[in-house]
Amino acid sequence: MPTLQIHDLLPSKDVVADPRAVLAVLGERAIRASWEVAGVARYNEAVMIAGGEAADRLEASSGSRSRVSGALLSELVHQTTQVIWGEFAAYEEGEEAPWVTVRAIDSSWCEVETDDEEGLDHVRRTFTDVWVAA
Repeated sequence: MPTLQIHDLLPSKDVVADPRAVLAVLGERAIRASWEVAGVARYNEAVMIAGGEAADRLEASSGSRSRVSGALLSELVHQTTQVIWGEFAAYEEGEEAPWVTVRAIDSSWCEVETDDEEGLDHVRRTFTDVWVAA
């Protein structure tokens, strides 16, 4: 699956774009999906999110491997201060494989991995510092 890396700084903050910014770009399809929250296995990193009760709920969700609705995920990530490490995989009803995976990588960049060309185009048009991952 194609993967884009987003290196933009969020407006008015000194942090790179993270899943909070990407979820909005993915639109209604992301809200309708069910999401799994996990650590970033390829870097052997657990979920790490700053920001109180919402962050605690997201981190707890990663331990259970249960899915949360896109609406709840969006609500929770927007209540956090920052997603430092985390992998968020979206599943459509009845599907076994995610249609998109969004990763926060050490507050250094955010990745979007999907075969959805429309979603990739939205990412490219919304953010300015976007790389194709090797």
